Amino acid sequence: MIKTTAGLGAALSTLNYLLYLAADLHTRSPSRAAVIAYISRLVGRVPSKLASGAASAPKTSPLVPLASLVSDTRTTLRLTGLLPLYLWLKTLLSKKGSQGGDPVIHGVALVQCLAYIGYQIAENIYHLAGKGVVPQSFIAKRGGTMKWVVWSCRGWFVGVAADFVRLWREAVLIKEKRARGEGGSQEEQEAIDRKWWDDFISAAFWLPLAIHYSLEGGLKGMNTGIVGFCGTMAGLSGLRSAWAATAN
Repeated sequence: MIKTTAGLGAALSTLNYLLYLAADLHTRSPSRAAVIAYISRLVGRVPSKLASGAASAPKTSPLVPLASLVSDTRTTLRLTGLLPLYLWLKTLLSKKGSQGGDPVIHGVALVQCLAYIGYQIAENIYHLAGKGVVPQSFIAKRGGTMKWVVWSCRGWFVGVAADFVRLWREAVLIKEKRARGEGGSQEEQEAIDRKWWDDFISAAFWLPLAIHYSLEGGLKGMNTGIVGFCGTMAGLSGLRSAWAATAN
């Protein structure tokens, strides 16, 4: 699966957010020493009163730096992301990209492509600045790294929000086609419905993350565990598709 760009991206994304979720659960759960002490108490090996602090959860988890490492790897791999976005934009602006399709979906795709280009440019610049390739002074004079991160994620948010418009329009077109008796076989209709719902669920879970990272200070109450859960659920569709492609 990871031999393909899409498969590797889906695998790393799922791993990344699973690690964030596991790290949050780790810090909330009783420590290993507390579990051992509790089991020992049940079998009558120790006094009923546990040592002070034995049941406390770890304040930090080693999974956090591992998740950060995977996140950094994903950002590095996205440095080439402008190339496919350029090709997508070129197709959308060509006659081939505008003919034979729905104008609303075409317009939404154009908005998404431009938003993702803005997102990718900003991300590439601040990431390369963090690696010393781009002078830090360039970032510092223009608001600092966090400002670049926020504006980059605002491009991501526009792209995710536009997905709901696309899904709405696709639902309208699917309904109209089926009303005309052009929906295809039962299996084809089920496959179309399944893909639509997968895209909707993915967008629904990406949306709170996009909003969170687009705001300075983030959403109130959005912790590592919620981020991990939303990211994992959002990426499952892409992971399933990449895994299914290995059977071909």
